[in-house]
Amino acid sequence: MSADGTGASRGRARVHGWPGERVRSLGLVSIFWPVPAVLLLTGWFLHAALPVPGLPRSWAGVALAALCFASWHAADLFARRFARYVKGSRGEQLAARELSELPAGWNVLHGVPRFGRAAFSGGGDIDHVLVGPPGVFAVETKNWAGPVRLEGASVFVGDAAVARSPIVQARREAAELRRALAGVLPDGVPVRPVVCFAGAEPSPPVADVDGTSIVALSRLVEALRAFPPADGFGAAARESVVSAMLSGARRL
Repeated sequence: MSADGTGASRGRARVHGWPGERVRSLGLVSIFWPVPAVLLLTGWFLHAALPVPGLPRSWAGVALAALCFASWHAADLFARRFARYVKGSRGEQLAARELSELPAGWNVLHGVPRFGRAAFSGGGDIDHVLVGPPGVFAVETKNWAGPVRLEGASVFVGDAAVARSPIVQARREAAELRRALAGVLPDGVPVRPVVCFAGAEPSPPVADVDGTSIVALSRLVEALRAFPPADGFGAAARESVVSAMLSGARRL
């Protein structure tokens, strides 16, 4: 996906940024950050087993064996965590492919960074921000195996309720984005939260939960285009919002 909006030349939305970039970076960090600590501890235990030990050799041997087991367990844990990051990145890429089919007049921004405490609560960026005739959309993408179903405002995967609701996450991100863009237009910027399921299709595939859109990937573009144009949000207003985001206001 190009950051220069070349999609507009084909009569489609302008696209900015790369989907899943931060997710992939975090995945790599999640694997490799323990390596320096493991190496330092290994060196300390080896030093303890030398002729001038800090520990009896028998204890040093047991501790080294325990360290090896802990290192193996940590590697397995972080490999599984990295796999989740890769899966999430894949979901963002699938959503980006669908969003590139939006028509001219729309802008698609991938990986809009959050700032401060928000960067550590529910993800460090907004997966996709869309600016189009109906307003601005903050899209949170989930690539879950499912089956996914909705019961009111609760989300279930299989028979288990999801502890960290993507609906709450999308609403928080939309509120942050609304505050960040408050000064761009005199009457503020309309921002709607969206949760897109790029893996298993939710049941129902399109729903509204108190102003939050829940949409299956296959219905994403259709659902977005179904919203009516927002009052006072013509081409000039949309361009002001996009320019503000690209010039630095896009960091929340």
